[in-house]
Amino acid sequence: MKPYTQDVQATALPIPSTLDDIVFENRNKAYGAYELRTHYTTNINRALMIGVSCFLLMLLTNFLFARQKDENLDKDGVVINVQKLPDEELPIIEKPKEPEPPKPVEQLKTIKFLIPEVVEETNNEMPPPTPEELENAVISNKTQDGIETNEIAAEPPTEAPTAVTKVLEIEEDNTAFITVEVQPSFMGGNSEMYKFLGKNLKYPSAAQRANIQGKVFLSFIVEKDGSITDIETMKGIGFGCDEEAMRVVKLMPKWIAGKQNGRNVRVKFTIPVFFRLDN
Repeated sequence: MKPYTQDVQATALPIPSTLDDIVFENRNKAYGAYELRTHYTTNINRALMIGVSCFLLMLLTNFLFARQKDENLDKDGVVINVQKLPDEELPIIEKPKEPEPPKPVEQLKTIKFLIPEVVEETNNEMPPPTPEELENAVISNKTQDGIETNEIAAEPPTEAPTAVTKVLEIEEDNTAFITVEVQPSFMGGNSEMYKFLGKNLKYPSAAQRANIQGKVFLSFIVEKDGSITDIETMKGIGFGCDEEAMRVVKLMPKWIAGKQNGRNVRVKFTIPVFFRLDN
């Protein structure tokens, strides 16, 4: 007895050939991504070939234009027209005039007349000139002929003029300095100054009722003798505090004056005056 057998038809399934087929298996290949991945290598190679071709074409075009330009220059050449320049007449240079010789100085007639000296013995004794000879001549240390003149050398003054002594008055400088070499200071320093302010300062009643506290900035000028002038309020807090601060500053004794170049000068100074209520 022949055994029962059933014929089964074998069905061959397609095997994916590439990685793209494996990735996009059982997916929509018509969407576009499959098409791009499939032709990616072809498109890259095509773009590379087109870019290299364009670059080579540009080089070839530049080479051809440069060669054609050189051929045109060699063919045409450079034409230079040489023309004969007209003869120009050179300007006539005048010969400089020779300087005139200096005029001779007129020689005045002089008579030798020396101051008499006392000697023990002399061999050649020359008498002094007569008044007629000195009338039209100038006294000198030798006798010579020349132009007669009536001018006679004036005698030097017997007494020297009195010297006039002028005393230069130095103008007093009243400029108020802001910064000097030696700043003005209160007697005893800043600590003594604030002790003076705290001792003499009285808190205004209006400021106490309004609970006003703060600093009043005052500016003033320390004069050359140390006195305080031109007191001004730079920044105040009101309620009578500004007036009280000015009153106390006016009571200050003289300061040590500021100095510039070793001299006392006027200096503008600024100080804060504190108003503080005790809790």
